[in-house]
Amino acid sequence: MALAGSEASLELAKEAHAETGRGVVEDKDTKNHFATEYVYERIKNEKTVGIIGEDKVSGSIQIAEPLGVLAGIVPTTNPTSTTMFKILVALKTRNAIVFAFHPQAQKCSAHAAKILYEAAVKTGAPENIVQWIEMPSIANTTALIQNKKIASILATGDLVW
Repeated sequence: MALAGSEASLELAKEAHAETGRGVVEDKDTKNHFATEYVYERIKNEKTVGIIGEDKVSGSIQIAEPLGVLAGIVPTTNPTSTTMFKILVALKTRNAIVFAFHPQAQKCSAHAAKILYEAAVKTGAPENIVQWIEMPSIANTTALIQNKKIASILATGDLVW
């Protein structure tokens, strides 16, 4: 997944700039590489499920388990890098994620999500592990974050559109 995102970094940076009119393509490219390559390198060896820690003195252990379905809220400022980062973190922790993208960054965000999702499925991830709202709106985003089946929310930015 990280490699697929990294390989598409410049294309996604150009798309994000064209769609949102924000930032500098080269800076967005750098953020995309950071959100894929650096994040992957930092988390790849981290244990995120099962026994993740042990205190031999007290005899206690730390156990982690997936939360379930996460909601991912993505702003217009750094849409592609934020999307890719959240997918890597969600899937590393064995959680599904459903995105609400900012309406002014819907296409580039969905493209970034699709690239990582397809790479994940090719390597054995379950179908539909990454999803997004096709018709962005405050009402749809609100419905997502208020859904009782959402275990946690990964929010970046605010809901001021």
